[in-house]
Amino acid sequence: MPCKTYAALIVSPLLVSMPLAAQETTPDPIDDIVVEGVREREQAVETMTRAITRRARYDKPISKFYSQVCFGVMGMKADYARTLIARMEETAREIDVSVGGDGCLVNVLVAFVRDGAKNLDDLREAEPKLFATLRDYEYERIKLGNGAVQAWHGTHVKGKDGREFTSYKINNIEVPLNSQYSSSRLTNQVRVEMTGAIIVIDSERVPGKTLQQLADYAAMRTFVSINDTTGGGVTGIPTILSLFDDDLEAPEGLTIFDRAYLEAVYRLPATADDAQIRDATWTMYRRLERSFGESGAD
Repeated sequence: MPCKTYAALIVSPLLVSMPLAAQETTPDPIDDIVVEGVREREQAVETMTRAITRRARYDKPISKFYSQVCFGVMGMKADYARTLIARMEETAREIDVSVGGDGCLVNVLVAFVRDGAKNLDDLREAEPKLFATLRDYEYERIKLGNGAVQAWHGTHVKGKDGREFTSYKINNIEVPLNSQYSSSRLTNQVRVEMTGAIIVIDSERVPGKTLQQLADYAAMRTFVSINDTTGGGVTGIPTILSLFDDDLEAPEGLTIFDRAYLEAVYRLPATADDAQIRDATWTMYRRLERSFGESGAD
C-alpha cells in the first residue's frame, strides 16, 4: 500500500473521533498582522497621493496628455540628453502616451539651468507665451516646493469626447459652445488636455544623480500635474520625487508607487477628478506590488 494512502487511513479515523471543539480553528494572529499591514500601507499610499496631487478647479477634471509628446533637453551634453530622452520615451509608451518621431515639434522641454527659481519671473516677462494658459494661482504654485525644480504645463479644454468647442454670438459676445457626441448629467462634460510641459532643473543640484533618476523624475513631473514631496519621509512610501530631498536616499528610478500613480491617471476616464486618483492609485499599487514584489521599487 502506498505510504500516502496508508497515512490517510490512520489519520482519517482520528479526525472523525476527535471532539468537535478540538476541530475548531482559532484566528491566526499572523493573518491579523498581515491585514493590519495592508491597511497601514493603503493609508500611506493615500496620504502620499493626497500630498502630491495638485487639486484641479472644482469644475475641471484631471489634466493629462492625449496627443503625442516630443521631448527636448537643453543644458546637457548631447549623449546624455539622448539617454535621458530615450528613458522618458520608454515611460511614455508604458502608459500609452504616443511619442513623436524624428523631426517632431518639441512640446516637452527639460532644461538644466542655474538659479531657475530666481529667474522664473524674468522668464515669464520675456516669454509670456510659455505661461499663457496658467492662472495666477497656478503660476505661484510653480514656485512652491524644494526650489530645485520648477514644472508647469500648457493645457487646453475640450469636450469630453475630444471635440473642440464651437462658438456663437450673444449680443456680439463670443460664447463657447460644448458640442459633443454624447452627454450626461452625471459626469463632467469636458476634459483638460496637456499641450506641453516645461521642467526646469537647477544644474547645481544635479551632481550625484544618475541619468535614470533624472529622467524618471522629469517623467513624473511631465505626465501628471503634481507637487514635489518629501518623498515618503512621513508616509514611508518610496518615490522618485524625493530625488532632490537632501534628507532622504532617493530610489534608483520609478518606484511601485510612481508607476501606480502614472498608470492610475492614464487609465481613469477623461472626466475623472483628482479625488478619484486616490482609489485608483491604491488599486494599481497592489497590482504592481504583486508583480514586482514587496520591495517598493522595481
